[in-house]
Amino acid sequence: MTRTAKLSSLLASTTALVFLSACSGGSSAPPAVSTTRPPASEFVFDTTPSDSPLYTRVDRTGAPAVGTALLSRATTVTVTGVGGGVLNPGISTNTFDDQRDQLNRGDPVNDARDFAGVFVAGPQPNSLKNIHFKIGAELRALGLTPCSTVPAAGAVTNADVNVDACVAQAAPVILPDVITYDFNAPEGFPNGRTFDDPVVDRLLSAALLQITPTGGTAVPHSLNTLVGVLDPWNGPVGAACPAPCRFTGDETGLALPTAFPYLRPILP
Repeated sequence: MTRTAKLSSLLASTTALVFLSACSGGSSAPPAVSTTRPPASEFVFDTTPSDSPLYTRVDRTGAPAVGTALLSRATTVTVTGVGGGVLNPGISTNTFDDQRDQLNRGDPVNDARDFAGVFVAGPQPNSLKNIHFKIGAELRALGLTPCSTVPAAGAVTNADVNVDACVAQAAPVILPDVITYDFNAPEGFPNGRTFDDPVVDRLLSAALLQITPTGGTAVPHSLNTLVGVLDPWNGPVGAACPAPCRFTGDETGLALPTAFPYLRPILP
């Protein structure tokens, strides 16, 4: 007998039993009605739509400091969207219309389309072109090789600065502004991010220095060349900090705990 046939037979027998009981004329009391509520669901899900104004993206954590370093906080400098209006305009829970908040409110899938040009040569004083125009000579004086190039006579304005090589090597790291992870590659920013990764120092190297070969010449720097410039040096006492520095992170100088919750002692 199939499962369906067995179920039909069981239902038929149950129905017959109910009718026979009702017609028996017995004086037994009707069964008590249960007042016990069914168990509550183990999980309660919020059904608020993802585009609800109740949700406001106020920051990004993909590549920290990108918006701070390359975008303006001034409300007089904004990014123009389609139709000439303000791109990603302010809403009731985040009313600021500056470049950084515009980036934060946007969707990462549109980062390259909406912000690549602004990062490189926007009107803000800290665009990539302006940064190289202002400190390129100082980088060379320090014995570093910028990823930008200028005419032999020098740069008169930021228009004379070519940052194409900088864009080619930095764009894959910062656009879109999300954390990516390749399970087949060693972990560590920009492949994922561990607790003590010198993220900002590596971003500076990618945006400022020549870390990829150009014209068949040897690569003068690496992604780790500036490690230790901003991130604290936590190597053994008395040890130097040869690039790439292996000991960076927390100011205590203590090694990162290897067990959950991976917290160092509280600072005094």
